[in-house]
Amino acid sequence: MVRRSVLLIKTGELKVWLRRIFIAFLFFCSIIFLLLSKVENSAVKNLDKAALRVTGPIMQVVEYPARMVHRIYTYLYDISRIYIDNRELRAENKQMLLLQNKVRSLEVENQLLGRLLNYVPPADANFISAKIIAESSDNFTHILFVYIGDEDVKKGQIVLGDESVIGRVDKVSGQYAKVILVTDINSKIPVVVERTRARGILSGDNTVYPALIFTRSTADIQEGDVIVTSGVGGMFPAGLPIGFVNSIQNGEIRVETLADISRVEYVRIVDYGLSEKQAKVLNDFSESEQNAR
Repeated sequence: MVRRSVLLIKTGELKVWLRRIFIAFLFFCSIIFLLLSKVENSAVKNLDKAALRVTGPIMQVVEYPARMVHRIYTYLYDISRIYIDNRELRAENKQMLLLQNKVRSLEVENQLLGRLLNYVPPADANFISAKIIAESSDNFTHILFVYIGDEDVKKGQIVLGDESVIGRVDKVSGQYAKVILVTDINSKIPVVVERTRARGILSGDNTVYPALIFTRSTADIQEGDVIVTSGVGGMFPAGLPIGFVNSIQNGEIRVETLADISRVEYVRIVDYGLSEKQAKVLNDFSESEQNAR
């Protein structure tokens, strides 16, 4: 065991000495080749050329794996950059789509507000623009809820769509108002046929087409006739457009509103100086007329 240990130690020392000698030899050769490269001699040049011819292919073989590794690394790096860029572009594209949708929404809102601003009320009337925030349309009610902010809105004021009457204010609570539509069962509006001046009551029944009632059986009414407010009762001024006769069947006259209520987003609440008392008078008038018939 002792001999074997001694042998291993000597072998290790021999390897260390051989490594040192080899390094010194390489260093010496490097200096020799460096000096020879500065010597202008044909024999040295020929030796240099011969060395290049021998070492050139060897260097190409040695460098080939390094070039392949570099190419693979570059390829993978480019792929990773493309993936990152693609992810960033997708995020930017998503943001652009959201921004585009927002811009389109603002354009539509701008157009709606522009149409509202183009409305010119009569000299004795004022109006405000209000945004619809909720709608209730079922078998029992046809109403809207609108945001009025700090504006002075009162019960009974007229509510217009783009160009025609769609209802009236029924209740005001803080910054919100409840609007009864002309299609609601509680809506009764004195109207007149614009062409023949035949009078009647436009009565909602929670359907899309309110009914024209209390008209004479001999009245000349045709499909397409325009229906406007008559001004009777003092709640609605005369001449405000509401709709047109859509159908006449078995003595039942149905009116289609000029404004597509299902698409209205903004409304005008017009103050004609009418009071809540006048609104109550109109309701009592409608009920008495209905009971009399």
